[in-house]
Amino acid sequence: MRAGFVTFEGIDGAGKTTVSRLVLQILRSRGIPAVLTAEPTPGWTGDAVRRSYADDVGPVAESFLFLADRATHLPEIRAHLEAGRVVLCDRYADSTYAYQGVRLAGVVRDPMGFLERVSAPWLLPPDLTVLVRIDPEEGLRRIQDRAGKVRFEDLAFLRRVSKNYAVLARRKGFVVLDGRDPPPEVAARAVAAIEKALTRSTRRGPRARGGTGRGTRARRP
Repeated sequence: MRAGFVTFEGIDGAGKTTVSRLVLQILRSRGIPAVLTAEPTPGWTGDAVRRSYADDVGPVAESFLFLADRATHLPEIRAHLEAGRVVLCDRYADSTYAYQGVRLAGVVRDPMGFLERVSAPWLLPPDLTVLVRIDPEEGLRRIQDRAGKVRFEDLAFLRRVSKNYAVLARRKGFVVLDGRDPPPEVAARAVAAIEKALTRSTRRGPRARGGTGRGTRARRP
């Protein structure tokens, strides 16, 4: 398996974080050099994103905080790819398109298209995006069971985000997996899809620029 960039997407409660961690374990158990990263990042730009949740800075400022965090994240991703690793990312650009596409509705025309156009000149497109799909009602139930404050627990909001993900999945050819299935089964299917994608052809250069490719984060991110 060659080096490659794989992103995991889904609404809150879908289980994508659990699945991405299981995928990392499987790849490493097979001797495949792999790393798992996530957005928002643990750095200061990611901290700014997390602060925006509490401060409610507004959809435009929040959207650009996500983009700034991604811009600072990309050098780390590229470095891992150049070192020959498989990079798994828990949320990436399509999260921003799906979530902030809802947040920016009524603020800018064609919110998802706007965010994609802003990102296109500098974004690193994934080789594969895995969408862990779950009904918004089930996602809401899961996140309400978690301890602490939940950022996106509005059912109407999650339904709109889910619709945005469906649009992106059809247009970009995501691998869509059922989040109702046991996480180990979902992870095994994700690994099979990754193996297929990363043995199909060689990576065409560093892919540092151009296009939105397959496969991000928005408000939750």
